[in-house]
Parts: sequence; structure tokens; C-alpha cells
Amino acid sequence: MLSTFHGLEIGKRAIFAQQTALSVTGHNIANANTEGYTRQNAITQATNPLSYPGLNAGNGPLQIGTGVETKEINRIRDSFLDGQFRSQNEQQGFWNVKHDTLSKIEETLNEPTDTGLQATMDRFWQSWEDLAKEPDSLAARAAVLSNANALAGRFNQISDSINNLSTDLQNQLSTKTQEMNNLTKQVSELNLQIAKITASGQQPNDLMDQRDLMVDKLSKMADIQVKPAGNGMVDILVGQAYVVEGDQNFSVSFDSKTKQILLNGQTATLKSGEIAGMMESLTRDISSFLSKINELVTTFSREVNQIHTDASAMNLDDIQSRKTDSNAPLDRLPFFVAKGSSDNPETAGDITVNPLIAASLNKIAAARAANASDAGNATELNNLKFKNVSFSNQSTTLNNFYRTIVGDVGIKAQEAEQMESNSEILLQQADSRRQSVSGVSIDEEMTNMVKFQQSYNAASRYISVMDEVLDKLINGTGRVGI
Repeated sequence: MLSTFHGLEIGKRAIFAQQTALSVTGHNIANANTEGYTRQNAITQATNPLSYPGLNAGNGPLQIGTGVETKEINRIRDSFLDGQFRSQNEQQGFWNVKHDTLSKIEETLNEPTDTGLQATMDRFWQSWEDLAKEPDSLAARAAVLSNANALAGRFNQISDSINNLSTDLQNQLSTKTQEMNNLTKQVSELNLQIAKITASGQQPNDLMDQRDLMVDKLSKMADIQVKPAGNGMVDILVGQAYVVEGDQNFSVSFDSKTKQILLNGQTATLKSGEIAGMMESLTRDISSFLSKINELVTTFSREVNQIHTDASAMNLDDIQSRKTDSNAPLDRLPFFVAKGSSDNPETAGDITVNPLIAASLNKIAAARAANASDAGNATELNNLKFKNVSFSNQSTTLNNFYRTIVGDVGIKAQEAEQMESNSEILLQQADSRRQSVSGVSIDEEMTNMVKFQQSYNAASRYISVMDEVLDKLINGTGRVGI
């Protein structure tokens, strides 16, 4: 025989199950706008039935149900969509950094504007053309000196800006690796908490959400691999090296001397993510750009100095001394020197006008004959802008070489901008697909709330009916006729 109170037990279990489902629904609604929260769902199942004894017990499947119970509260999460989101997050982080760096290089060049290097070089060439027309004019000589100082200053400014950008990137790398260490430490700590709760037979959904949010942030920094481990933990690798293994995390750092990323003391190669973008910007984009600018400075100053120190080049002081002594030695001063020396400058940060020329306009060698009105050297210097000169891998004019640098930076910046835009769109699509599965829909939760509320009310009504039945059974039996 079944228990007299069997019906009450079924009603009680129904109420508890619907109450749990309502609580889960309320938790979803409360966290609808919580970053990283995953929608939860209460899974119910019928409890074990009881055999139903009777005269025909051996002739049919006579079992009677005992109600319902909540089997588990699970997260609605798709690991495949997580993988897609994190893969796109890595790419978006990489191209975001690349585009930012290349845009800053473009801003440094400031082309095409009146204050850009190209315009400054054009004014320098123009001043030699003007001097060639009036080689004995102090005003024309002053213009040459002024434009030469402006050009050297512009080279110095570009060098300083790029070096500052390099320093900023190195500082960002140190900060970003420390941020990565903080995240991996949090993941390892959450792993430990999750493992303890999982071992006790419970499902730590909210802790898993916090950990997944940390992993999402890590995916923007580096190309990580996430592998499941025991007791609900996860391992995280960068390449073949662990950054998180169970409840342990391993340090990531940036070595400013070797300009390398170190993982637990060993050199690591990152392929995507913000850190990889910073490393490529630092060691490739900035390094390549600065190398080309330095080559331009070295070649430019070499060519100008060769003409200015030519055996037949004369300045006004040379012309004056030759009037009294036809064999008097010529100054043959280099026009551009490295700061603090008389050597040919090798970097954009070192180029400056020869202090001796800066101190006396007479030292500008415009002539090639002992005549103040001769402009042979000034003409030669003016023609230099049209002359093909030798660079490391090509022969072209100085202006064309600089235009190549500007064009190369522009193309790379445009590509980075396009890739950043594409990766952002793909990231948003991946996030939308993931949110369609894991995100909280208020409309859906409201529908569920009404459904569970009605089920709860029905279970309550069922208990009331069973109470009336038992009341009749207990208080009414044997009282017929009384």
C-alpha cells in the first residue's frame, strides 16, 4: 500500500522544484547586465517511482510516480562559440595595437602639410636655388642657414617622437605582461575554488563565469589555448608553454634589454593578441621606419657634405683669402655634422648644422671659383634634389626615397586599419552568436517566470486538495450517521 501522505510528498516536491526554477530565473534576471554572466537553467527529472501493490501486480507495469526533483543547475554555454570569440579577440587586440602604432608614426611624419619633412626639404632646396641667383647675398645665405636648421630640427623631432613611441611601447609591454600575470593568478585561484566545490558534488556556475571572463580578457592579450583539466579546472597555454596549470600560474615578463617576451624565464613567441602586436610594432614597424629615416639622414648629409667640401668649393672667406694668396688653403667644411663632433651624422637624432657655419654666413660654400658672384657650388647643391644617389638597396633621389618611406607607412597603416575594422566586425558577430546562446533574454525569462509561477500555484492547489482529502479521511471516517 502507498503511504497515506504520498500525495502531500508529491506536492511538496513539486513546490520545491518550481521554487528552485523561479530562483534560477530570478538570478538570471538580476544578472542580465552582468559582464561575463552565463544564463543558467534548472534541470528537473522525475523521482524514482514506487511499485504499486494490488491484485494484478504481476500482470502489468504497475508503478506510481513520486514527483519531481531538481537534478542540476547548469550553465547554457557552448565551448565552440567560446573558442571562436577568443580567436577573434586575439586578432582584434593585435590589429588594434598595430593600427594605433602606425597611426602615431603617420602623425609624426605629418604629411602632406606645410610643416612636414617633405615641405621642409623643399624649402631647403629652394633656398640653394635662391642663393645660386645671388651668391653674395647675405639674406639668401641666411635663408639657407635657417632652412638647414629647420630641416635638421625636423629630423631631430621625428627621431625624438619615434624614440618616445618606442619607450611608450616598452612601458606598455611591461604593464601588459604584469596585467596578464594578475589575470593568470586569478584564474589559478578560481581553479582551486572550483575544484574544491566540484569535488563535493556541486556545480560552481558563478565561479566558472568569473573564470571565463578572465580567460576572455587573456585572449585579447595573447594567442592562448584553453584545455579542460580535472575537477572542473582548466589549463591555459601560450604556444607550448603553460601560463596556468591547475592551481598554478607562471610568470610572463618583458625584457627591455633583449626586447623579448619571457615565459617563466624562457623566450616565448606570441602570434597574436595585444602583446604580439606591441612586439611587432616595436621590433619591426618602428625599427624599420627609424632605420629608413636614419639611412635617409646619413645619405642626405653625405651627399650635401661631399658637394660642400668639394676640392673646388669656396666660401666667402676662401674667396677673400685667395685674393691675397692664390694657394691659400680652403676651409672645406662639412655642412651637416653629428652633434658634438665633426663626423657625418648617422641618425636622425644626431644631425645638426656645422656650428662653424651656423656662426658665420661666410662659411657657406656657394662658389667654385675665387669670385663672390660665382654660384657653381650652390647650383650643384640645388641640383642634388634631382640626382639619383645610392641607398642600401636602390638608387633614387632623396625626395623619392622619403616618399617611399611615407608611402610604405601609409599602406601599412591603411592595411592595419582595414584589418582592425574586419576583426572588430568578426568579433561582434562571434559575440552575438555566443550571447544568443549564453546571454540572458529578459523576454524569455519573463515567460519562464510565468510558467514556473503557474506550476507553483498548481502544486499549491494540489496540496490543498490532498489536505481536504486527508481531512475527510481522518476526520470523517467512521462518523456516518453521527
